[in-house]
Amino acid sequence: MKRIILPVGMLLMGIGLVGGAIAAQAGASLAGLDQQVGTNGSAAAAVLGVGLILAAFNPLGSISWVRAGILYGLVVVVFEVASYFHGKTFHLGPVIFGLAFTLLLIASYPERDKLIPTGTESKKPPVTPPLKQATDGEEEPEKAS
Repeated sequence: MKRIILPVGMLLMGIGLVGGAIAAQAGASLAGLDQQVGTNGSAAAAVLGVGLILAAFNPLGSISWVRAGILYGLVVVVFEVASYFHGKTFHLGPVIFGLAFTLLLIASYPERDKLIPTGTESKKPPVTPPLKQATDGEEEPEKAS
């Protein structure tokens, strides 16, 4: 069952993020603060959404995208709480969306222990045998023709 829930959850989260990015872009003014400083929040959400959609086809091979989806839910909570303390409106929808999919990704990922990198995994370069070099006194054997 987890084999189905994880990719479906990733697809739904990705579609929701891409849809939110499109809706924000269609209704936003042309001179938003994010664009004035050289970033675009809608584009970032779209990239995350598309990445999650594509990663949903092979979640075990795309653990970084699963981690990014989990992180998104946590970051949304921090942003909404910080916005609230700065006198802005607290939006419950993004918090529910983010936390629900964060919990879904964590609960349905089959290898949960790999979700938090330990830093002990090291990539070893492939071992290649040393080349045998001919010495000055040795000649290479003649090839039969």
